[in-house]
Amino acid sequence: MTFTLKYSSFKKNMDYFERIKNSIENAKNIVIVANNNADKDIMAATLAMFFALKNKYNVFLPEEKNPEKLIEFLNEDVGKKKIVISLKNDISEISYQKSDNGIDLHLIPKNIEDLSPENFSCKLISEEKPESFSSLPIFDLIIAFNIKSFNELENYFQENTDSVYNCTVMNIDNNDQNENYGEINIIEKDSSVSEQIAILIKNIYGKINDKAAGFLLWGIISNLNNKKTFQTLKIIKWLIGQGGNLYFNHTKPETKRKLSLLGKTIENLKFIETDNFYLSSLSEKDLKTNDSTSADISFVIEKIKNYFSIPSFMLLWEGRSSPVSIKGVFYSKKEDLINKIKNTYSGSYKGEGGIFLTKNQDLFSAEKEITSLLWKK
Repeated sequence: MTFTLKYSSFKKNMDYFERIKNSIENAKNIVIVANNNADKDIMAATLAMFFALKNKYNVFLPEEKNPEKLIEFLNEDVGKKKIVISLKNDISEISYQKSDNGIDLHLIPKNIEDLSPENFSCKLISEEKPESFSSLPIFDLIIAFNIKSFNELENYFQENTDSVYNCTVMNIDNNDQNENYGEINIIEKDSSVSEQIAILIKNIYGKINDKAAGFLLWGIISNLNNKKTFQTLKIIKWLIGQGGNLYFNHTKPETKRKLSLLGKTIENLKFIETDNFYLSSLSEKDLKTNDSTSADISFVIEKIKNYFSIPSFMLLWEGRSSPVSIKGVFYSKKEDLINKIKNTYSGSYKGEGGIFLTKNQDLFSAEKEITSLLWKK
């Protein structure tokens, strides 16, 4: 039976999610393929699906059936080696010390008398690379990303075309030319495929590992070319809460710092329903951890204002002065809300927003006061 999931259906049709979950769980072997011309959003969604499923199911992402750039990302990740030190004894303390020659790791056992050489091991390991298509077993579920027709899908399996006819096809795309050829079709024109996959996994499993969350955040952020609804912001907030980070795949320190602060702001976001108002706060610890400055606060406000359709937003943060002061910056299109803030707090206001100083010395009290103010009629 063929069925199509629309983006607007994600909240309503939990039976669809159950069908998708059953299709995945009943498959003995799953193969994932993406369009050879996949953009960052498609590649991120493909990799996220692979890492979200690989620890529970037999999932294959064959090199010769996927874009070369996608496989490069995959190999960069799984090709990393790590040192694993194992000690069977109970440990009372773990520490490390840097030196000119490298780093020394110190493990202090609870009972030194029980320590013996056979209880200790050290090895260098790396994750296995995905198996090639030629070594794949017979598969019974294909998850196809951004492949618009069944004929196009057949081209990916020319060596064994019959295999395509003998398995379930999950067709995921954001192209309105997609022919809805799968037994399962998850199609939404011009939307972020990474966001679709995040919603799918959230509704099916309720959680996701940090690696898959990181890829999905990368995909969603790469697709923020138009203003998004708060639905997108909620998904980003959920992914950050699952261990993902907005600076995934960014190496420039300044970019990582700013995106990390944006991520923390979204993670702390609260919604005040009466005025359709969104409030977040940053502690001194949040700022100090990122070594952030007021310029980074401006970056956060700019991104939230320009990328998400939030009508009213305020950010509170702890200043580094002594005694601690709580500052705020906001924007809103509601004149009555702007006037409430202007009439309560001294600051610098211009047009639809401003920056001000609260009357409190801790974030919790400042948040409570703002919330009470906005609730007043």
